[in-house]
Amino acid sequence: MPETNLIIIIIAFLVAIVAIYILYSIILYQGSSGRGEELQLSTKNILDQVQVLFDKKEYALVQLLATKYLDRVPSHIDVRVYLAKAYYEDRKYNQAIRQCSIILKKKSNNVDTHEVLGKCYIKKQILNKAIKEYEFVFDHRKTDKDVIRTLAELYRKTDQLYSAISAYEVLADLLELDADIADVQSILAELNEEAHDYPAAFEAYKIRLGIYPNDIKTNRKLIELYIKIKNYPVAIETLQYMLTFATEPKVLLWVYETLVSLYVETEDYDRAIEFSEKLLDIQGSDKFKVRNDIANFNIKLNRTEEGVAILEDLAMLSQNGFDVTLELADAYILRKEYDKALERYTILLDKATQREAKTVNLLICELYIKWGIDYASQEKFEESYEMLRNATQYNALNSEIYYNIAKNNFAQKNYTSTIESLNKAIEYDKQREYFTKYLLLLSEAHHQLGHFFEEKKALTDLLKIDEKNPYGLYRVGLMYAAQHDFKNAEESFKKAIMYDSNLLQAKYNLALLYENNNRDKAKELYIEVLEQDPSFEEAKNALADMASSDYY
Repeated sequence: MPETNLIIIIIAFLVAIVAIYILYSIILYQGSSGRGEELQLSTKNILDQVQVLFDKKEYALVQLLATKYLDRVPSHIDVRVYLAKAYYEDRKYNQAIRQCSIILKKKSNNVDTHEVLGKCYIKKQILNKAIKEYEFVFDHRKTDKDVIRTLAELYRKTDQLYSAISAYEVLADLLELDADIADVQSILAELNEEAHDYPAAFEAYKIRLGIYPNDIKTNRKLIELYIKIKNYPVAIETLQYMLTFATEPKVLLWVYETLVSLYVETEDYDRAIEFSEKLLDIQGSDKFKVRNDIANFNIKLNRTEEGVAILEDLAMLSQNGFDVTLELADAYILRKEYDKALERYTILLDKATQREAKTVNLLICELYIKWGIDYASQEKFEESYEMLRNATQYNALNSEIYYNIAKNNFAQKNYTSTIESLNKAIEYDKQREYFTKYLLLLSEAHHQLGHFFEEKKALTDLLKIDEKNPYGLYRVGLMYAAQHDFKNAEESFKKAIMYDSNLLQAKYNLALLYENNNRDKAKELYIEVLEQDPSFEEAKNALADMASSDYY
């Protein structure tokens, strides 16, 4: 059997060779004139034969026939063009390029040859040369849709963004079928978005949607563009429109999740809850996360009881529950139920990994600080000190512990202890995150003790870190005023007001300075202070005194 197949293949090959030979003989010889002379085939006949073979996709025969003919008649351009095309179709790109070069040396404006050459360069990925050839072809065929499309794609592949946009716009004007127009508008939208020409991108998306109004992909891209430019109301409106026709669970999931995120972005937590609850019914949604989000939205709306109830359920349902338990503790802290928060943290510590335990210890430290601050606000200083001491057991290097101890001491007029605690706070604040407030309180404590040199140093250090700190500038102004350096005091008060127009103490003290040399300005400032705070008694009294002295 294998021998039979081999014989058949050999016979078929020999028949093919004979057929080619016979065809070649027929073409080159048209019989004789009676004397047996060889007759030449006419130019038209050879061209017709080559064209017929090319149209039948007999590229090997075209190459054989055209090559033999061109050996005898090398100047025949049209036959050589077919040879170049046959080489191209047969993926012999180098031979095709060689033939194109021969043609263009003789006839540089042969458009078909430039197109074949461009196609060869595309196949060989020499795109810049391909663009040059297709630009030539376009100049001669400005309504050829295939040429324009190829040129546009070449521009796009070579990152010639604006040229690609221009080419696709030309193509869009020539198209007639809705499907073709829609496809090109989709490309134009993406290109214009890449070029940050958002109005043009919107226009392209809308033209496509005019053809396919319920196209999921286009509506989604349009929404993403609205979100990019922060036009959230229109993005929300378009998402809600999608809900009128979208049915696929995957699409619905994206729509509802995006709606929730946009309502969160616009701080409309009621609507965020509404769509989160709808999201719970969508196939593929993360039910645990959605319920967790609903809890947090309730807490943001001060509906902490509802939020806490959801978080407690989730904590019980979760196998690990680390993150949700942290959120539950945060909710308890928000409600000032510090003992419940501490209980949750303690439960976590019992089963936490080493890394998780480190996080929990830091959170317990912060819990005790907040607890201590709360007691201090109630003037329960002993309880506050106890909480702050507890905080040191979990992170003794937290500078806020010592700052709040200092605040307690300052409130109780223990200024020396205030300074000691503040020095510790400054020492432990390695990142200088809270330096300004520490230095400000330090300056006030030194002021109370009459340590004016230390007070000035603290304020100077503060303004080196934050030269625009309004309260620091105000305190420097007070210091200058106490030293009768009214020029520097005025400058400091003015700067303080410039950086914080609501710092009424700075305005009031500046008015006091002006009473001696600019009474009209002083009155103006007192009036400003009272417009901002009608209960500012010192300004009321000062204004009344000025009116009384003016009368007399």
